Amino acid sequence: MGSLLTVPSFALTVDELVGRNGIATLGGHLAAILATLSLEIVSVNWTHPTSGIRRAVAGRIVVVGCVIATLTWEFHLTNVNSFELASASPDSAEVAAYMLTHLGFLAVAATVITLRYAGLARAAWPRRRVAAAGLAVTAAGTLSGVAYAVTRAGTAIAHLAKSDWPSTMETHIVPTAGALATLFITVGLSLPLIGQRVVLPPRRWIAAGKSKQTARS
Repeated sequence: MGSLLTVPSFALTVDELVGRNGIATLGGHLAAILATLSLEIVSVNWTHPTSGIRRAVAGRIVVVGCVIATLTWEFHLTNVNSFELASASPDSAEVAAYMLTHLGFLAVAATVITLRYAGLARAAWPRRRVAAAGLAVTAAGTLSGVAYAVTRAGTAIAHLAKSDWPSTMETHIVPTAGALATLFITVGLSLPLIGQRVVLPPRRWIAAGKSKQTARS
């Protein structure tokens, strides 16, 4: 759903239905932030000792909550449609602050996740090759997310500074990096499930179990 909100035509339609300019872009950006949080929580669950998981997860939730609060406050200072709010050429200081807050957090979070998942892939490789491959592909996806955030932020800063910036950055590299990030993360998280089957018990076992429960009651 978050990716769908980045489609200009759909985003503008959502803006009109809700009656607030830029609301679709805000929704897409919040979805991306929550996606990074979920990836962080998964890695924490895999790497931290059981006694420290709650504290580590709570700390990350607090940080993400502060980012979401800041981004939402900055959003309310803007009044442009979703297409303009998502553009790499901000025309006001409010839009630029909103965009750079989102992209700055995304770049930092994606960098941390890339390093963590790359380390997990290396550790899992000797014993679980398929899972390691999935973790490596996920790391490649978050690395594409870093490239997306950095190039998009660079384009916005160059626009604000009124300096020359290759047009291919906004027209080719930014959308390509964003698409690769979504693709690789989706494939990477799905890959460990290949070959895993959910084996259901035969129907006669289920029927026998229900009969025992009925007899007991």
